[in-house]
Amino acid sequence: MLDEEGNPDIDEVELLGGKPDAEEDGWDVDDDLALPADVEARAGVDDEDGFYSPPTRGQPPAFYWPNSSRLVADHVTAGAFDSAARLLQDQLGIIRIEPFKQHFLTAFARSRTAFEGLPSAGPNFAYPLRNWQESSGKNGLPAVGLHLGDLANRLQTCYHLTTSGKFAEAIEKLRQLLLSVPLLIVDSKQEVAEAQQLIDICREYLVGLLLETARKELPKDSIENAKRNAEMAAYFTHCQLQPVHQILTLRTAINLFFKLKQMKTCASFCRRLLELGPKPEVAAQIRKVLAAAEKDPTDAHKLHYDELNPFVVCSRTFTPLYRGKPQVKCPFCGASYSPDLAGGICDVCQVAEIGRDTIGLRISVVQGNK
Repeated sequence: MLDEEGNPDIDEVELLGGKPDAEEDGWDVDDDLALPADVEARAGVDDEDGFYSPPTRGQPPAFYWPNSSRLVADHVTAGAFDSAARLLQDQLGIIRIEPFKQHFLTAFARSRTAFEGLPSAGPNFAYPLRNWQESSGKNGLPAVGLHLGDLANRLQTCYHLTTSGKFAEAIEKLRQLLLSVPLLIVDSKQEVAEAQQLIDICREYLVGLLLETARKELPKDSIENAKRNAEMAAYFTHCQLQPVHQILTLRTAINLFFKLKQMKTCASFCRRLLELGPKPEVAAQIRKVLAAAEKDPTDAHKLHYDELNPFVVCSRTFTPLYRGKPQVKCPFCGASYSPDLAGGICDVCQVAEIGRDTIGLRISVVQGNK
């Protein structure tokens, strides 16, 4: 039907299904929804009272760092010490975390900066990022606070202490240096190799200095103790040290073996020392000892030392583990032990379980995300 103007004449009652006062129910737009209370509170900005509810506080950038990285240093700087401890255990077999306490706290403290905001409002914190140029929000990672060069400088201090004969202090600083390596973050495989080399250097010096410290504590009241003293001095000469320190170990062994009438082995030590190019006055003295030893090139006693058979020293018993014989290692520092010592705590680093299977040091994304 058309109205007077020619337009369709629509009966609204008929359109609504014969219900004049009925609401259109063809669209599900019911306002009666069970909304959470906090949502309704925030929506109250436009209510009759004009009440304002501030937005929910977000998470700081450090909250997301552990989820974005498998590197120990990133977890430590975020304050996620538990997950950092688990990573240390999986990667390096470290089961004693207490010695890392100061390292963790230092790394955590330097991961953020504080600056003054509004008066009486408390400090504000900023989180420097190492990937700030390409990061966005949750993808940021903390700036690096510990560098390989810093550890190299600390190693020089350990060298000076060793040269000065301050073995106890050198041992302490070498251990602290060793614990710092897993907290590094580097960018290349070359730097990863240098970090591993730093671990090896620390191990060699620690094993040698622990060996020498134990040797000096031996009594000297019998021939058996004198023989053991000479054996340990000989083992020390096989630790991979800097030439200046290698010369000192050989001079000690030469003196002990000469006094014990072990002339054949003493002469061998003299030749090894001369090959290292000592100072002229030292070289002159050693040549005199060599000449005296070569007059009667025999050994008066049978010692547990075979210089021609390659070996490593057990870091607890200080006895040789010759090539081809069973041995277990510390997964962190690489110190060697007799197989019966597996499962104990390493005497060198004092934090890792001897013989534990691990995936190895992880301090760079170039090593993979394992």
